[in-house]
Amino acid sequence: MSKKKKKKSSPQRVMQRQQPLVRLSQVMIVKDEEKKIEKALSWAKDIAYEQIVIDTGSTDRTVELAEKLGAKVYHFEWINDFSAAKNFAMDQAKGNWIAILDADEYMPREDTKELLTVLKRIQSSPGLLKEYDSVNCSWLQLDDNGKTYAVLTQQRIFQNRPDLRYEGKIHEAVRLRNKYFNAENLRIMHTGYAQTAYNAADKRERNIKMLREEYKSDPENPHVMLYLADSIKAAGTEEARSEAEQLFLKALASDKPADPAIKRLAYDFLLSRYAVTGDKKKEALELCDKAISELPGHIDYYYFRAFLNNQCGNYNKARADLQKCEQAFMTPSTTPETRVLFPSLILLYNQFSISARGLENEEEIRKYDSIIRAMLVEGKEQTTVVGPYIIALFQQGKTGIEVFEKLAPAYNVNDRQDMLLIAAAAKEYGAVQFAEKIIEVTGG
Repeated sequence: MSKKKKKKSSPQRVMQRQQPLVRLSQVMIVKDEEKKIEKALSWAKDIAYEQIVIDTGSTDRTVELAEKLGAKVYHFEWINDFSAAKNFAMDQAKGNWIAILDADEYMPREDTKELLTVLKRIQSSPGLLKEYDSVNCSWLQLDDNGKTYAVLTQQRIFQNRPDLRYEGKIHEAVRLRNKYFNAENLRIMHTGYAQTAYNAADKRERNIKMLREEYKSDPENPHVMLYLADSIKAAGTEEARSEAEQLFLKALASDKPADPAIKRLAYDFLLSRYAVTGDKKKEALELCDKAISELPGHIDYYYFRAFLNNQCGNYNKARADLQKCEQAFMTPSTTPETRVLFPSLILLYNQFSISARGLENEEEIRKYDSIIRAMLVEGKEQTTVVGPYIIALFQQGKTGIEVFEKLAPAYNVNDRQDMLLIAAAAKEYGAVQFAEKIIEVTGG
C-alpha cells in the first residue's frame, strides 16, 4: 500500500505560520528632532515589527538619522492639523497593533517585554480582541533632572483598525469604540514639558491660535473648549484665568459627551482656583464630588475635597479622604494618578496635621509634624518639595514669620545658603514677594 505524499505548503502558508502573533508598528510624527530621534526609536527596536517616521519638514538631520536607524521615513506636508499627520502615519502601518509615541516620549526597556505579553494575551483571545481597542499605560511627566513630578494615564497603543483614528486638529485623541485594557504597570516617560520659557510661550501661542479657529467653527464642542481654556490659562494673567474659567464651566455644563480624562483639565483648574477663594467652597466641594464620580482613580480630587473640608471644619471627612490618598501610595502594584502630590507627600501630611489639630488629637499631631520635619530635612534642596509647602502655608493664612517657623527644622535662618534655597523654592511656586524679601535681607 503506497503512502500518500504529504502536501507541500505553499510559500504563502509558510510565511503566515512564521509571522508573529503580535506585529507592533511603532509610528511617530517629527520635525527637527535630531537630538531625540535615536532615543525615540531605540526603546522599541527589539519588539517592533516596523518603525515608521513621518517627517513634517525637518531642516536638521532628523530624516538622515531615522533612516540610518532603520526606520521607514515618509514625508507629510504640515497643514496645522495634528490628527491629519498622525492618521497619515497610522495609515502606513502594516502591523496589527500600533504604538504612537512622540519624539519626547519612550518606554523603559524593562517594560517592553511586558508590553508584548499584554498584546499577545489580547491578540490570542477573540473575546479580548473584540472587547479592547487599546492599552492604557501610566504616563509619567519628567523634569529636567529626570525625576517624576506627575503621573497620568494615556492610551497610545491601539489595534490597527481603520475606525480607530485621531480627531481634532490639536490636542488630538483617538475616539475609542470599545474599552481599553488597563496596564498601568507599563510606563510611558514624557520629557516634553521640560523646555525653555521661550519655547513654552511660543508653543502656547501657536496652540491658542489653532484652537480659537477650531472653536469658531465648532463652538459647542466641549473638547475644544477644554483645550482652549487650558492653553489660555497658561498666560498667567487674571484676564486669561477669568476667560479660561468661563470656558471650563461651559464645557462642564455641556450636554455633549466629553472624555472624563480630558474634563480633568477643567476640574484641576477650577478646584485649584476655588480652593483658595473664600466664597466658592460650596461650588468646589460639588466639583470634587463630580470629579470623583467620573475619575475615581485620580486621587487629587480626594485631596482637594479634604483640603476644602479642613477649611470648613469638617475634619473627620477630611481625614477619611486623606487616608484614601495615603493608601493609594501604599499599594505597591500601581502608581496613583496625581498632579498634586508628586514628587513629595508633604502636602498630604500637612493636611493630615490640620485635621489632627482640628480634632485635638495630640498623638496624631506629633506623628504628622514628625513626618513633615523628616520630609523637609530630606528634601531641603528640592524646590518641588519645599515650594508647594510654602504656598500651602500661605494659603492657610500663615505670616512670613510663621512660615519660617514651620521651615526651621530643616533650615538655619542665619545661613545665607539655606535662605537662598527657601527663596528659590518660594519664587518658583509663586510666592514672589516672600522670595524677594528673603533675597533683600540676605543680600543675595
